[in-house]
Amino acid sequence: MASPNHNKLLCVLVLVVSCMLAVAPMATAARCSGIVCDLHGIVDGVITTAGNVVNGIIGGKNEPQKIKGTVVLTKKNFLDFNALASSAMDNVYELLGQKVTLQLISADTADPANGNGGKLGKAASLEKTWNPTSLLTSLLASDSTYGVSFEWDEGFGTPGAIIVRNNQASEFYLKTITLEDVPGAGRIHFVCNSWIYPDNQYKKPRIFFSNKLYLPHEMPAPLRKYRQEELEVLRGDGKTQLKTGDRVYDYATYNDLGNPDSNPGLARPILGGSVEHPYPRRGRTSRPPSRS
Repeated sequence: MASPNHNKLLCVLVLVVSCMLAVAPMATAARCSGIVCDLHGIVDGVITTAGNVVNGIIGGKNEPQKIKGTVVLTKKNFLDFNALASSAMDNVYELLGQKVTLQLISADTADPANGNGGKLGKAASLEKTWNPTSLLTSLLASDSTYGVSFEWDEGFGTPGAIIVRNNQASEFYLKTITLEDVPGAGRIHFVCNSWIYPDNQYKKPRIFFSNKLYLPHEMPAPLRKYRQEELEVLRGDGKTQLKTGDRVYDYATYNDLGNPDSNPGLARPILGGSVEHPYPRRGRTSRPPSRS
């Protein structure tokens, strides 16, 4: 069975032949009547146009389009001295072009080179012009709205997730990301509500999924890899000591109520963890146990 492209090519060739057959009698009449006509130019124009159409069908590439988005975030409060210093450094990074970057992940197109995970788009930076008068306002803990433009083509499909990288010196609170006029999907909204720490503190980059809900068996295949990786990050390994910025939701027994290292009389029994009394539990920190 012929492919759709071959069928289209055949139609174009038929069109060219028909035009040439239609032009031939006109050429004869023009010669007989002495009318000067550049019919050869007309034929050449028809053939050139048809060739351009064939090129677009067979070998032409889709021009990348732009998807516009809006990012709403909050920086740390200016009353935090450390945040004040790092925010000043952030403005230097912005001048150097080292900003917050976002990268689309396709929910439709898998990439074999990426473990059959969703195809990654080109990283895009936040769009906001820095100027000296904005230095003070940038230190205030109020919402800041940024624009972002992503390159997109038909082969990418519908975005289902976004990777966010923070290359600044301090964390910020990411509220929402909204994509506008996505072909075939309209508006896509990402509810984030999460602190984004500098990227070098993460083993895996921060990723956010769109607010479209799926049952487990309905999850698009290109997104499953990223969902699994995110779940592994949240579970943790049960051993590594947790630090600021970690998002592990794990539990431990209350085994740190006493201080037997300084005084044996300050030893306290462990609460929870037994068959009879599995609770209470506390959030796991993996701090080292006492020496005694």
